[in-house]
Amino acid sequence: MNTAEFLQITSMVVPDRTALVCGDRRVTFMEMADRVNRLANWLQAAGAGPDKPVGAMSVNGIEYVETYYAAAKIGATFVPLNYRAKVEELTYMINTSDVHVLFAGERYLDLVGTLRPTLETVQHYACYDRAVDGMAAYEDILAGASPDEPFFEVDEMQPTVLIYTSGTTSVPKGVALTYLNLSVYVTNTMNPADPSEEPEVTLLSVPIFHVAGVTPIMSSVWGGRTLAILPQFDPKLWLEAVQNERVTHSFVVPTMLKRIMEHEDFARYDLSSLKLITYGAAPMPYEVVSKAVDVFECGLMNAYGQTESTSTMTFLGPEDHQIPKEPGPEREKKLARLRSVGRGMDDVVIAIMDDVNTMLDPGSEGEICVMGPRVMAEYHKQAEATAAAIQDGWLHTGDVGYLDEDGYLFITGRKKDLIIRGGENISPGEIEATLDEHPQIEESAIIGVPDPDWGEGIKAIIVPKAGQKPDTQELVAYTKARLASYKAPTYFAFVDELPRNPMGKVLKTELRKHHGTPANE
Repeated sequence: MNTAEFLQITSMVVPDRTALVCGDRRVTFMEMADRVNRLANWLQAAGAGPDKPVGAMSVNGIEYVETYYAAAKIGATFVPLNYRAKVEELTYMINTSDVHVLFAGERYLDLVGTLRPTLETVQHYACYDRAVDGMAAYEDILAGASPDEPFFEVDEMQPTVLIYTSGTTSVPKGVALTYLNLSVYVTNTMNPADPSEEPEVTLLSVPIFHVAGVTPIMSSVWGGRTLAILPQFDPKLWLEAVQNERVTHSFVVPTMLKRIMEHEDFARYDLSSLKLITYGAAPMPYEVVSKAVDVFECGLMNAYGQTESTSTMTFLGPEDHQIPKEPGPEREKKLARLRSVGRGMDDVVIAIMDDVNTMLDPGSEGEICVMGPRVMAEYHKQAEATAAAIQDGWLHTGDVGYLDEDGYLFITGRKKDLIIRGGENISPGEIEATLDEHPQIEESAIIGVPDPDWGEGIKAIIVPKAGQKPDTQELVAYTKARLASYKAPTYFAFVDELPRNPMGKVLKTELRKHHGTPANE
């Protein structure tokens, strides 16, 4: 199934229902379908299509969502770009994915201008907000394009979205999600639009360049829901949107949920329309979810997944968040399970495997692996990484955990040293390589430590050069000047040497044991 059919079907079933809301702008499903057709025809005339992807660099917006559907209609892979990445990373993403047409929001025009001399495949540029020299204006494109429905038969095994995510190396990995991957996810988790039912509203406050931002733009359209779009997350704007648009569903990362609950005017907003808040994408501090259970009257759901698994693999549902008030075994069991990520979705199989890919019994700790129709096609142009991640049909997540006797999954660590801070995947290797170039540092190691605000914080374990005493504030500034700012360490420890095994590999398990607290040492 072509995911663009979600819009085609819903625009016929509930044509006058509001599809997209962003600020004061509102677009119905029929209007959205017309706009998408026009954009798709322009893209096709510009040469976009299979093997000629469409990229976008912008905060969330109506045009951003429409661009995905227009690209899907003509079989062009959509590449949403993380505007927080460094110039070198963005150049790599755009060139490696062979982006043919690149859209940009106004606030990123200077960045695109910096990138243009290094981009090898982009033939057409467009701006979402206004006319710019050398770039087509989005609304002008729509005004001059044909509204006819373009017909293109896609191969559902081909990628519809390419999402770049940081891995355990410094090179971003392009996760290729197919039309089949996303069709299965959406149709298995959302009922189609029904004109007889009261319309629901999904609030999108996660960036579209995350899989947690991509999936709502499809599921909301398929389900006939209004998608209320926040350009970027802000706790006050989130609260206002829920109240004003009567939002029923929203996904947040733990950091966002904490900031929402801590907002000084939290209690003044009418959040009675909320039916479900889903949280995930990073470890949820126990104290945060415990507070959420108390302050929100709606259902809560913990969703665990990866970009490589097309979002959610397991979920801890609303009933699991309903904790009995009376002391007893049932209360203790449910409290304990708040630390889990729930049970597997119906369309995936979860297994715990050892280092030789043998399945382990409940209670045994090993690597979390998943099989199902939503496992990614590949890491784009990275055959070795793909082969390592997908073995005999099983996606090896790199996360470590165990299943209890009832199938609840508990995550205990990561086989790889990936750090997840506020929903952002961070590779320790690139931070270590950067710090090791500092004139006062002999060598460094990066670990993740618990952080109630961000899920995980970044801690640098540093061996200074003889006679040197690096200044931590200067090290933070040094790192931010060379990497995305969120990759700078928050905590530091200074040691005489790093623990190593006989082969010279740094023993990060030992570092976590001795330095795994969110504090400077």
